[in-house]
Amino acid sequence: MSAEKTYRSSGGLMKSLKGIKKNSGLTYALKYAAGVLKQGIGVSKREVYKKLGGRSPLIHSYSTFNRYMGIAKEFVNWARERGVNRLDKVTPEVVREFLLSKAGYCSQKTLKVNASALRKFFEVVGRPDLSEEIGRSYQEIYSEGRSSGRALAFAHPERVISLLREDVHKVIAELQLLTGARIGDVKKIQIVPETKKVVISKSKGGRTREIGYSDRPEKFERIKELVGELREYLKGSSWSSIRESYYRDLRQAVHRAGEIYTGSHAFRVNYVKERLEELKAQGYSEKEALQRIEYEIGHSRIEMSAYYSRG
Repeated sequence: MSAEKTYRSSGGLMKSLKGIKKNSGLTYALKYAAGVLKQGIGVSKREVYKKLGGRSPLIHSYSTFNRYMGIAKEFVNWARERGVNRLDKVTPEVVREFLLSKAGYCSQKTLKVNASALRKFFEVVGRPDLSEEIGRSYQEIYSEGRSSGRALAFAHPERVISLLREDVHKVIAELQLLTGARIGDVKKIQIVPETKKVVISKSKGGRTREIGYSDRPEKFERIKELVGELREYLKGSSWSSIRESYYRDLRQAVHRAGEIYTGSHAFRVNYVKERLEELKAQGYSEKEALQRIEYEIGHSRIEMSAYYSRG
């Protein structure tokens, strides 16, 4: 394909992007994006840069196409599991929630690829506002990834919590420590006093987590108290603003505590390590304990519980 033809094709594509309906289904948007983006394969990226005067709207290699569309498909499935089926129903909060949910597993490098893939996807389906929001929130999302690709437990999690400057942040951190909740799940915590259970609906992968505390009544009472406090804080501030400031506060607290910062997921690792010791003290074998923890933290593989326990 010649450079001139590339330019005309790309220009035409940019015009056609305005034609996709704002209320299109996400599945259709995914197919549409794939059809558009793959037209850059085999085309010189440099020539597109030259002709369009900026970043190419296309994807120029099969490997990048497959990886980016895989990420876009994962997002679409994730959003649909949460009742978001249309393009116009996708909010910045939904996108941020998806990216942050991956921070527990992803290195900073992988998070960067995920963010880039979604930006390309949203631009091509006519939601540049979402692409721009990812750009604005990128540092927050990136900071939750791990340079090593693995979260590390805090040596003294209670001290880290005590060094947080904002009381609402202390509530969030302690809830993560006591429940092993992902940051995006903290606001979803529901209390069932009759059975002393903590329920988190629609966690990662659409799973509902149920954690029993009949063997830990003191912790259950503390969680109930913290959930009540968090709800009061949320009456005066949005969850997104609280969470964004939480990341900054936590990073600073970790630094003051002399610990290694690997994101708020560290509290989740602390939960697994402490829970493993609790269950082994009750007579569970390590395998039995890890199987129970696997269910409590919302994983489908015992290997992940074992992985966390070594963090």
